[in-house]
Amino acid sequence: MKTTRRINKLSIIYVLAAMSCYFVINGYHAGPAANGYDCTGAETGLGNPTGCSCHGSAVTGIGVTIELDSVGVPTTHYVGGMSYTVKISGINNTTTSLPKFGFQLGSILGTAAMTTPTNAGTWSTSCPPSTHYSAPSAGNYVVGLVEQSTALTATTGTGGNGSTYVETFNWTAPVASTGTISFWGALNAVNGTGSSSGDKYNINHVAISEWPATNAVSSIESINSDINVFPNPTNDRTTISYQLASDFVKGEIRITDINGNIVETLPVSNGSTNMTVDCTSYAQGVYFFTLIVNKEIIGTKQIVKSN
Repeated sequence: MKTTRRINKLSIIYVLAAMSCYFVINGYHAGPAANGYDCTGAETGLGNPTGCSCHGSAVTGIGVTIELDSVGVPTTHYVGGMSYTVKISGINNTTTSLPKFGFQLGSILGTAAMTTPTNAGTWSTSCPPSTHYSAPSAGNYVVGLVEQSTALTATTGTGGNGSTYVETFNWTAPVASTGTISFWGALNAVNGTGSSSGDKYNINHVAISEWPATNAVSSIESINSDINVFPNPTNDRTTISYQLASDFVKGEIRITDINGNIVETLPVSNGSTNMTVDCTSYAQGVYFFTLIVNKEIIGTKQIVKSN
């Protein structure tokens, strides 16, 4: 009799556990944060899992990439306070049909997961259709997250091998001198049956360095100079306006792309000058126009858009 009661009790526990997992799985279609979870792997505290644990283990068959874009051009660096887009992408490299997907994406200081990480940058609360921003939730998770609000349809393909899953969000970088930050994301490709069976997920994170101070705007008070570019943005030509109010030994205007590659170097002269630069051969993106005089630096940013 005691054995029978024990078996019945265990059966009830298993049923309740199964029901709990069923409700959690079905609630995840509105985003894990709706159930109080950060699944990106960025934070290990407050009982948060690394990945979509109710859907098994991470699989390499789902490729996940996270990309910081500046005017549509990928970059591995950020400028403090500048606006960017952040893209999370997935691809189905398996033979399983997975026509729907969900995801989570967050950004933190540093490059390693932490028990209690610190948010880095600001996500726009104006999100694409069927997605939303979930602010940190006391007692549940500390990282601000963007995620789906309902199951999303594959971006390309019908869910089979080669199908892709993509979402893009607006993000503003933290203030200057914050240092290296990282984006963390989880993407779950699902078969849409309402259960976790057959679904596949993977996670990834990417570190983004801050541009050093020499690539930002600084002052040259000792030689009383300034530099401006207009129009900004441009899709063909831009005018560099600068003024050197005193004699100088050596100087140049250095134009570099978002990855620090020198695109062009131009000579400078005394007085007020307007110099036209042909940008039609430049790839779309952000460029730094830096005036270097007597080893002192002042700079500004120019955005080049495609025609």
